[in-house]
Amino acid sequence: MPSLPLIDFSPFYKGSEADRAKLAATITEELTKHGAMRLINTSIPVETIEEGFKWSKKFFSLPLEEKAAIPNERNADPQRGWSYVGSENTSKLDMLENDGLEDEKEHFDHSSAGDSQFPSKWPSESSIPGYRQYMEDLLKKCHVVGREVLQNLEQGLGLGQGELLERCCASPIIDELRMNYYAPISTEKLNTGKYRRAWPHTDFGMITLLFQDDAGGLEVQDRFSSKPDAFIPIQHEHPTEVNVYISNSLEYMTNNHLKAGLHQVTTPVNMQDVENGILPERQSIACFIKPRREVNVGPMKQFITPERPRAYEDLTGLELHRVRVGKLYGVAASG
Repeated sequence: MPSLPLIDFSPFYKGSEADRAKLAATITEELTKHGAMRLINTSIPVETIEEGFKWSKKFFSLPLEEKAAIPNERNADPQRGWSYVGSENTSKLDMLENDGLEDEKEHFDHSSAGDSQFPSKWPSESSIPGYRQYMEDLLKKCHVVGREVLQNLEQGLGLGQGELLERCCASPIIDELRMNYYAPISTEKLNTGKYRRAWPHTDFGMITLLFQDDAGGLEVQDRFSSKPDAFIPIQHEHPTEVNVYISNSLEYMTNNHLKAGLHQVTTPVNMQDVENGILPERQSIACFIKPRREVNVGPMKQFITPERPRAYEDLTGLELHRVRVGKLYGVAASG
């Protein structure tokens, strides 16, 4: 079954100028075609990824009352803390018909220690010692890789140096790291059509970095299929693999030149014909690389042409975030 190719990122660190130019062109082509790509050999080593999943499992194994003590408030602000199963309904984001559709996952979201505007919530250090330190360190590592991907896009799109990076906040980091946990679930329940691990959706920031385990089920929209609901399975194949998605803010900035990657988490291909089976638990780690909250994420002038007229009005990064999260939770995007 076809999938997206694995792109080796190591030439960015140790390749020649020609190697780096070729990499930038490949990354830009892949993200333009699919809104998504698969990278290997970034600066985040396999040991760090594996340890991240171990910490995630420890967190989601905490007693319910400890997780419930740091709830994510279901408003239009950046998400912080723990969200229970069913709290987030991604079908409201990009699907026209979504009555009664539910997501089967719980998640934990945080930002950096420097984000005082929307401070993170943490479990007590005594209940899970070392968790906060590790998660904040992992966010820093993801932030670096996210900026490196944007640097490649600048080159591949023919933009000036820093034209994307200056829109991405480096200090303090306001990116968001999310730990996702999907409990075991029966194929019988999923086959009712009401439940999915995550319904088709796009993300809110500039780009998303996503690490997944071996459970399967992740899919990205097949833009070249004659079927409007066709998706391409993205199975985890390489220990350092990270999936990258174009997200809404960059879609706006490039006036739809780069379209946000629609993706979902559904029943893995090898279990789609099983009537009475159990999908194993699944984990993923997502880093949402965000634009500065005050920066204009409306179309950049380079992407407005007679052939591609302005598709979006001007608004700030925080305003766009609040519009999208407000839609997710069915609340007004005020403030």
